[in-house]
Amino acid sequence: MLNAQLFIDVLKGGSMIEIPESVETWEETEKTIGETLPVIYGADAATLGWIRQWNEVIEADCPLYYDEELAQRLGYKTIPAPAGMAMAVGTASWWEPGVEEGRVGPLYPLAMPMLVPTPRHSLGFATDTEVEFLRPLYPGDTLRQVGRLVSVTRKRLKVGDGAFFTVEIEFINQNDETVAIQRVTTWSGNPVEEGE
Repeated sequence: MLNAQLFIDVLKGGSMIEIPESVETWEETEKTIGETLPVIYGADAATLGWIRQWNEVIEADCPLYYDEELAQRLGYKTIPAPAGMAMAVGTASWWEPGVEEGRVGPLYPLAMPMLVPTPRHSLGFATDTEVEFLRPLYPGDTLRQVGRLVSVTRKRLKVGDGAFFTVEIEFINQNDETVAIQRVTTWSGNPVEEGE
């Protein structure tokens, strides 16, 4: 079981994410394989307005996303959201009133939280992601992300010494139904001097 002092679930209603403290070694990270990571609650419910704006930006002229009668004829209870919106609806707020500004750059409001307990590192990148969409997302639906670490592989690369790790995240709606499952692999580590 994860240390409750290090991992605190996000409060419902889109509260900011509390970032866990780092661990000292990758072996400590490996001990958390299979355990639930901090739960992330999406800041807002899906809405017809979001669906319209999403499709407006990508100019998706698909009647499924604006014609309720057609959507129902196709077996949906109402107009569904495009599948990819699950990631947006399941995302916690990046900022809330009363929170001190914490920008890491002009385009990023806050540092993206590292929910996997890892040793402190200065480098990192995503290597792959896959998403399986299991059921429709509808206006009014809220989502929470429930993740778990599924693997850790130590690897020294030209850029540094660290590890690849894979996290599996379930996007679960207010009815406790899994809408999507995302698997993300990233590498994190620290630079090494040539010859080390």
